[in-house]
Amino acid sequence: MEKNLIEKYIQGKANRQEKEVVYKWLKEDPLHQKEFSLLKAKYVAASLENVTDESVAEKYSSFNRKRQSAKNRFNYIVSAAASAVIIFLAWGLYQQSITEPENQLQNSLAVNYINISTENGQKKEVTLPDGSVVVLNIDSQLTYPDKFEDNIREITLNGEAFFDIAHNKEKPFIVNTNNIKVKVLGTSFNVKSYPTDKKVETTLVTGKVELLHEEESPIILEPSQKAVFHKKEKKVEIKEVKTSDVIAWREGKLIFNKTSIEQVILDLERKYNTKFIINSPKLLNYEYTGTFDNLTLDEVLKLLMISSPIEYEIKNDTIVLDMK
Repeated sequence: MEKNLIEKYIQGKANRQEKEVVYKWLKEDPLHQKEFSLLKAKYVAASLENVTDESVAEKYSSFNRKRQSAKNRFNYIVSAAASAVIIFLAWGLYQQSITEPENQLQNSLAVNYINISTENGQKKEVTLPDGSVVVLNIDSQLTYPDKFEDNIREITLNGEAFFDIAHNKEKPFIVNTNNIKVKVLGTSFNVKSYPTDKKVETTLVTGKVELLHEEESPIILEPSQKAVFHKKEKKVEIKEVKTSDVIAWREGKLIFNKTSIEQVILDLERKYNTKFIINSPKLLNYEYTGTFDNLTLDEVLKLLMISSPIEYEIKNDTIVLDMK
């Protein structure tokens, strides 16, 4: 461990990543804790000595003008007392730091995380500590710290959400979701990343975002572009899209454009909290195009029959789909 990094932490100048490095080093060996404690005690003693010398000099000068004859005796007493105070405080801090360096560091690293979730048929709007606004779609979970520290803003998403991020070029904003990182400075975009879906979709509305994945080189998106990451193939494709269609869910709409019937069913199950089954293998190759504008489930099923070669029946609260 570099001595200057330990000193940087003791002086309160270390960032979060550096604090974590020091914490890991402390846990490796009890001797590291002793070294840490000695350095901290020396630093505190030096700080106290500097402050005490200035304080003593000022008080002594004032006293000297009043009682010049007592100069030597006063100087001796004050110096001795100041030295005793320094030694006493430094020793006390040293003893405390021997037994508590890990606790002190853990406390400084402590971050409280907030978890927000939605159920089927429910949406929520969340304001983050930096003023950014997130709208959570149905059956989604958002995890974020109660404060963004150091030089990064990082959250985790499972499900779908629309992000309107407060601009801060000094603190990039990162969304972690299904092994994908979406990095932005300040922009608006939509991320759809449900664990049960076969793909992760990121659609840029305004600004610019960077997608990071271990299997791919970083990808930069421009407005009206959608990045589709196929989980099984671990490949990304870029599409031009109509962003108003992608984020129409915020207004209660579902808009499909040559969407696989499997994906259509997954979206309907989340929205209407019901179960679908595809009974005909031929349906697996069918792609649906259509709009469900704040419809009831019954209205959706009737529209499906009118606008596609699909028929259905309800068995034990499950909707079974077949080809006509």
